[in-house]
Amino acid sequence: MSYVKSSAFSLLFAFSSVLALGGCSASSDESTADSTSEHLSGKIVTVDFAGDFTTSTTGTLAVGETAKIAYDASRLTTCRGDANDGSPGWTVSAFYRVNGGPIASVTVAGHVADPSETPTFPLTTAGDLEIWFQNTSMWGCSAYDSAYGANYHFTIVASATAPGWVGLPQTVLSRATCGTPPNACDSDFQTMTTGFTYDTWTRERAAIKRAYFQVWKQGVTDFDNPDLWKDLDVEIHSRIGSSGGFAMQYVSFDARLGNNARYAVDLSTLDPFAAPGGGNGSALTDKTECPQFPVSYEGPAGAGYIDADVEFYFTVNGVDLRPAPGDVFHGKYQNYAELYAICR
Repeated sequence: MSYVKSSAFSLLFAFSSVLALGGCSASSDESTADSTSEHLSGKIVTVDFAGDFTTSTTGTLAVGETAKIAYDASRLTTCRGDANDGSPGWTVSAFYRVNGGPIASVTVAGHVADPSETPTFPLTTAGDLEIWFQNTSMWGCSAYDSAYGANYHFTIVASATAPGWVGLPQTVLSRATCGTPPNACDSDFQTMTTGFTYDTWTRERAAIKRAYFQVWKQGVTDFDNPDLWKDLDVEIHSRIGSSGGFAMQYVSFDARLGNNARYAVDLSTLDPFAAPGGGNGSALTDKTECPQFPVSYEGPAGAGYIDADVEFYFTVNGVDLRPAPGDVFHGKYQNYAELYAICR
């Protein structure tokens, strides 16, 4: 792999069979970045990558707005050539991610596979916006515009509606009813960052199986606010396994603790092995009923458990709650492997 210097900046060049490691590469298991259109105000902020290798924005990148990439293709001319019909046989793609999270891409020059595609994406999370570019051609050429592999970085600021603080993620899986919130069952609370196991006992016997976290925003959560549901858009984003997009559902208010609002998620709503009749279900007899998501088995066929990893994170008015920037919380969901013997 070599670097090709252009002006005071660099283009990282590599053939398509070699992909750079880290942020300046795109892999075959690239995830689709999650977006939530409800946060968008309709304002578009253009991020301009000019031919003289300068960058600029037309305004402030903020949660709730839309970013548009304007890319001068003269920055990256290594891979060029026309197809037989005279159309470009090359494409420049912009890859981006926020806070080191999932990578997404848009086409910014050359051949566009989907004519309806536009080089825009919603800004749903405050933090570091990282962008880099790859030029590919139908003949296998590949080149990068990535600032010596460091990529280009911009700051997305929080919106005026952002909460002042979001934190204290916890889970509780208990046979006790926990009585009246907010402080009952405290001894059973576990930090969410260590993950949890939702096993066969939990599915059939646990009286409470929830995830909790707290939010503070001055003038919003520090009193019995009847408009709290309007002031705070609280969501959980989840998926089974580590690829594909995240599904979103709203999170319900649970209780006010001092000046904080506590929110709760029923973990059974994330259960990929949930049986229609409740409990752990019965043995499958038709392969069409087998899980269509990633699973693993513990123990030999006819014994042990079948597992699925559920990834999730929360947002409050577009501000993420994660165990670390770009990371996700994990829940290990189990069922008896013998119920899925037909699937092995």
